[in-house]
Amino acid sequence: MKQLHRSFTILCLMTIFFTMTGCSHNTKDDETGESYVASFFDIPDEVKGISRLLTSDETAYMCCSEDDEVSYIASISMDGSDFQKLPLQTEDSIEFLDFGIDQQGGIWTVCWDHARGYSLRKFDSSNSLVQSVDLTSVLDDAVLSSVGRDLFMSIDAEGHICLAAKRRSTYAYLFDSSGQFLFSLNYGGNLMTTVTTAEGKIGVCATTSDRMNYNLLTVDIEGKDWNKDVIYLGAVTGLYGGSISNFYRFDSSNLYGYSFGAQEGKRILGWSDMGLNTADVHLCELEDGRFVVLAASSNQASELSYEMAVLSKGSDKRTVLSMVSLAANPSVVQTVSDFNKTNKEYKIELTEYFPYEQNVSDEDWNNAITNLNTQIISGDVPDILDMSDLSVQIYHNKGLLENLYTYMENDPEINRDDYFGNVFDALSIDGKLPYITNGVAVSTMLADASALGNTAEWTLKDLEDVLETSGTNSVSNLSSEAFLKIMLQTSDSLVDWTSGECFFDSPEFIELLEFAGKIQEDIQIGNKTDMNAGVASYETIYSVYQIARYRDLYKGHLNMLGLPSDSGEYHAVKPEVKIGISSSGKHKDGAWEFIRMFLLEDHQESCYLLPIHKGAFDTVMQAAIDGNSMWTLMYENLKAVQEDAETVKELISSASYVANDNLTLENIVLEEAAEYFAGTMSAQEAAEKIKSRATLYIKEQM
Repeated sequence: MKQLHRSFTILCLMTIFFTMTGCSHNTKDDETGESYVASFFDIPDEVKGISRLLTSDETAYMCCSEDDEVSYIASISMDGSDFQKLPLQTEDSIEFLDFGIDQQGGIWTVCWDHARGYSLRKFDSSNSLVQSVDLTSVLDDAVLSSVGRDLFMSIDAEGHICLAAKRRSTYAYLFDSSGQFLFSLNYGGNLMTTVTTAEGKIGVCATTSDRMNYNLLTVDIEGKDWNKDVIYLGAVTGLYGGSISNFYRFDSSNLYGYSFGAQEGKRILGWSDMGLNTADVHLCELEDGRFVVLAASSNQASELSYEMAVLSKGSDKRTVLSMVSLAANPSVVQTVSDFNKTNKEYKIELTEYFPYEQNVSDEDWNNAITNLNTQIISGDVPDILDMSDLSVQIYHNKGLLENLYTYMENDPEINRDDYFGNVFDALSIDGKLPYITNGVAVSTMLADASALGNTAEWTLKDLEDVLETSGTNSVSNLSSEAFLKIMLQTSDSLVDWTSGECFFDSPEFIELLEFAGKIQEDIQIGNKTDMNAGVASYETIYSVYQIARYRDLYKGHLNMLGLPSDSGEYHAVKPEVKIGISSSGKHKDGAWEFIRMFLLEDHQESCYLLPIHKGAFDTVMQAAIDGNSMWTLMYENLKAVQEDAETVKELISSASYVANDNLTLENIVLEEAAEYFAGTMSAQEAAEKIKSRATLYIKEQM
């Protein structure tokens, strides 16, 4: 399976900061034929987090948090006016985790008191506390013993209350309309959220048994059990109760509505088509068919930035730019959203073969690439191509991509001196720039200078000597597969894309394969015991905190050794995104208006990896030093300092080539090498099979 769920969901842990936009844009759904317009409104800057959105009449209610764990329930009118904190009568020590509104307009909240624990509380229309239920005797020990804020609440049409907690598995607790405990349920999957469906049932969204997708379970109050009709949802990044549809599912790309009793949803709208933000999404449907959305954009140098959008039916007259992606990175989706929200002349319609969160089989993935290539060959060429999961070299050789250097040179706001120019050099092919990226990671090896010295270069033979002398556990994060990936990333002598030849049966490759087999043997007999020990480590650096970690590990003796190479190039960049303009596109000027956004300083401050704009890079580094980076919570026990930032700057500015990105070719090598590692064939036989399969694949691409 190709795992498309990336690790950058750390963004959900971040806090907020807001701006206001005052424009309206629309999208048309292919299935329903309906079009929607989005109007955007401000949320006050002091709001630092939102855990739930509910609506009543023309008012939206939300559970908000601020710095220092201050929390409250707030309301705002649908026109974006009259934001206010509800003056609910409670102690200062109370933190609101979630809330629900019953049929009489009463507000029920689940609360956390740092001194007394969890409680269920009801407030009437005058904001007075009228009911408080201590949950100490109700919640399981696993919930009580693990202090957490991931408790969710929903109320059904009859006033029954469900509290659900995520503690490895899902714990659900049911109460009657007066707060009297009824019974509890458990489910083995990880909880995402709870909802109230339009038919009035309580729904619990949790992972399937494989932990890769989601089910929706509904509660049978009378039977004191889950209803038998479990709805398989697949990829989910958000689930919301409905009004016209029974409920709605967001998969990071599209919003789907599920009618009553349906097992499949219908696409309602494309998320980025509407110009909506993509982080921490909350949605409600009004009875007249409008949608209210609260969502955030992110920034490495500050925090999440929310806004409210009201979606209503409407039309859009802008020129459409077509864009295709196999699975769009969240920063790509956010940039499409930003463009569609602000550009008055053009609108991008993004087609994704798979949602970013979806798990995809290798067969489906390869079929999607075949379908895309067939589409392009037939003349149905998109204006913009997301090359992030495609082989750039192949598309470049076929003349399918514009040289973006020409566009940069003609853009008065883009100055190449503002960027790490070596990154553009690394991305270039035949002196042409086939795509733009906003940030990069750097694939390298970090070494303990006290053990290996301060050498700035080494070869594959040097690596072999270290492994043979010190053992394979002397280089952390190195396995047989990782070793082969390094070889594929650092060598351009194995494939000649001009002639269509490959050399995987050469003595040099067979020798590398045999050495990778030795690493495999050592791992199997248990020599690789401590991934944090060793004299060096194979790493992909995406944050300054990684450098801080290794500086601590090596007690200040950190050397940026780089990948072993005979060509004098030791650090490889891995672009966050790869966005190109089709050479056959109809709207190249409009496409450049979009692509240039990835180069702008403010956008690069929002990318997930290391910005290539020098000003954005400095801003992101300073944010990390100040403890305000998006990665701070992941590395909460580390402190980044200026020396670490300078090391990262040296690393990114010395990277001289881009890591080979042909995943299909990489998979061919790893699949056949696995047979050699398993002992079912010799290294020579594996090399010949690799060459045979690789030759067939390369010829198909010529």
